[in-house]
Amino acid sequence: MLTLTTRRLLLEPWQERHAPHLLRLATDSRVMRYISTGVWSPGYAARRHVQALRHWADHGFGWRAVHDRRDRSFLGLVSLIRPASPVAGIPEPALEIGWWVAPDAWGRGIATEAASAMLAEAFDRLEAAAVVARFHAANIGSARVTAKLGLVPVGETTGPNGEPMRICALTGADYRSDRPVKDDRKRPG
Repeated sequence: MLTLTTRRLLLEPWQERHAPHLLRLATDSRVMRYISTGVWSPGYAARRHVQALRHWADHGFGWRAVHDRRDRSFLGLVSLIRPASPVAGIPEPALEIGWWVAPDAWGRGIATEAASAMLAEAFDRLEAAAVVARFHAANIGSARVTAKLGLVPVGETTGPNGEPMRICALTGADYRSDRPVKDDRKRPG
């Protein structure tokens, strides 16, 4: 299980030792404000932790703990998972991306930087046809992150409690067309 590295972050595959970090995020009403379940109970957080570990074992990717490269402090999590159901009009295989950032790290571009690395993993290593993000329509922060990542609105739906949700997506073809072409040929000179 490879740890992804960005300019400022380490994105470590989800492990047993991350359970307390998940509990801290999942019981913080600021983090959970736009999550349809609201704040998680310790038992529910433990079950979701086990599901995240199982996803890694079954698929070789999943949630990643986001750490600061300088001091290794925990900043949040970023996820790349198989969606529970296909999204109409989105090519398969599609993966779903998401992020939770600890409030003391908000406003620093952590979600965008971490999610950008996950997009590269989705399209380069995992060969996804598309990546989707679903978020509460009132979540302006997630709307900004998806736009920065190049995901575009593809639809709206309702969450489990009737809340309005936005769906954004990026295809592998669009991801590759927006990246600069690296030319490794030697130039005469």
